[in-house]
Amino acid sequence: MTLRADARDNRDRIVDAAEQLYAISGVTTPMSEIARRAGVGAATLSRRFPSRESLMDAVFARQLGWWMSAVDAAADAEDAWSALLTLLEETCVQQAHDGVCADLVVRSFLQGASFDVEKAAVSAQVERIIGRAQRDGKASTDVSWDDVVLLIEANAGAAGLTTADPEARARRLVHHFARSFAAH
Repeated sequence: MTLRADARDNRDRIVDAAEQLYAISGVTTPMSEIARRAGVGAATLSRRFPSRESLMDAVFARQLGWWMSAVDAAADAEDAWSALLTLLEETCVQQAHDGVCADLVVRSFLQGASFDVEKAAVSAQVERIIGRAQRDGKASTDVSWDDVVLLIEANAGAAGLTTADPEARARRLVHHFARSFAAH
């Protein structure tokens, strides 16, 4: 369904406001505050986004492109092990820099149902990368998509903690996981 120009503008302003406020106050920001920041009424907000989850999904949909591109680049790389480690590090560093991204990757993508097609595509690509790294003898035979999910969820939790250098913390976590993912 194509939205009228004014409805599309309202929707974009709401998503912009939510993205900005989530960055400041997290995803529990009151919907009334998002409506106020967007310059729309509560009825307009609820018409465009009937639930908090639908609004979180809209914000995450804007952020999904970088991850899909990173997964595709890793899948095309010649050295699957290096590509996997680079993908994991880029993902975790992105989460460390963007607490909203960290939270939404877990809530909207990994645990939600709105992105099932994208999740299936990402998990299939990551499983192929892992499989190539295993055949090359670089990844442990028991590493799977579930381990990648565990790393991303752990990093999202760590991203929410106060630290002087969140990027270094994310890289350190990835390196710890990488040692357990490596063939022995």
